[in-house]
Amino acid sequence: MGKIRPATVLGLAILAAAACGRKGPILEPLTRIPQPVASLAAGQRGATLRLRWTAPATYIDGRALPPDARTEIWLMRNAAAEAALPMAWEDEDEFTAKAVLLSVLDSYGRPLQAGTAAVPPPAAPPLKEFSWEREMTPEDGAAARLVFGVRVAAGRRGASKFAYAGWLPLQAPAPPGGLKARVFEDRIELGWNVPKDAAGTPPRQGFNVYRSSAGGPEVRLNETPVPAPPFADRTFRFGVSYAYRVSAVAGEKEPFIESRDSEALEVTPADSFPPARPKGLISVTAVGLITLSWDPGPETDLAGYRVWRKGPRETGFSLMTPAPISENTFTDDQVEAGGRYQYAVSALDRTGNESGRSEVLTETGKGAGS
Repeated sequence: MGKIRPATVLGLAILAAAACGRKGPILEPLTRIPQPVASLAAGQRGATLRLRWTAPATYIDGRALPPDARTEIWLMRNAAAEAALPMAWEDEDEFTAKAVLLSVLDSYGRPLQAGTAAVPPPAAPPLKEFSWEREMTPEDGAAARLVFGVRVAAGRRGASKFAYAGWLPLQAPAPPGGLKARVFEDRIELGWNVPKDAAGTPPRQGFNVYRSSAGGPEVRLNETPVPAPPFADRTFRFGVSYAYRVSAVAGEKEPFIESRDSEALEVTPADSFPPARPKGLISVTAVGLITLSWDPGPETDLAGYRVWRKGPRETGFSLMTPAPISENTFTDDQVEAGGRYQYAVSALDRTGNESGRSEVLTETGKGAGS
């Protein structure tokens, strides 16, 4: 009988140890699933259906999504009553079997066509806040309820869970007309004609006011519906061109349905409003000197002040400061002893608007023996 070598014994021991391990099914590689979208909301503005949502940035394991992540938008039209429709499906295959895929967007909100190669991403980072819209079709209007499902997929790996948003297609209210604006120093006041709604329109809750400017997004200026005109925009800036639109808001409860927009109104407010007249003008005299001071102006666009003087032998006021001074004090060193002097101050803004003059201050020059 041959001898058993130590190396052989060691190998058998290793095999035996491996054979004694716990048995179980073969584990498949972990599939990375994106986080679902957040804050999905549906709305209607005229005949346009709109969705808004916040896109995820990571998989559920916390790793960042790749630039080629895409978002799928699905729609299920249902003729059943609202109470018969769940807003979430445990079996998402059931939802996709009843729904239609409306659109696929890339990470930058651009539509992707089926079978087309991925477009190289732009230099800008992927979008975080998404907005998508489509015109309502006759099939949409005939449904008792629309249910949108939005999910994110990345590469060839799995897709996220659906986020759902429902919408009841209703007759939109009539849009406002006659939009007009008046520019004041502290506000742009908007007015419009209140429309008369057709029969069957949900009760009107008020109006939404929208503003956009060149190179910027459209923003809604009111937090809650404006009950009636006028509306004051107090966040404008002079010299900036704005486009205003107003829509009517209707419905029993939020989210409300909106009318289509009014005609846009272009407004470029010009600053033609002078600063306030300076107040509190006082003086301190010394030999050959009269020093003036006054209350500083409250304006944020104040460029400076002008000081005016009428001397003993002058018939009118002359300007002492050809260039506006920024400080609210001024010393006149061209004073004759015993001479009677009158002073006034005006304020100037950066546009060139000048206030009226302050109240006149009268002072007498002091001599060495005074």
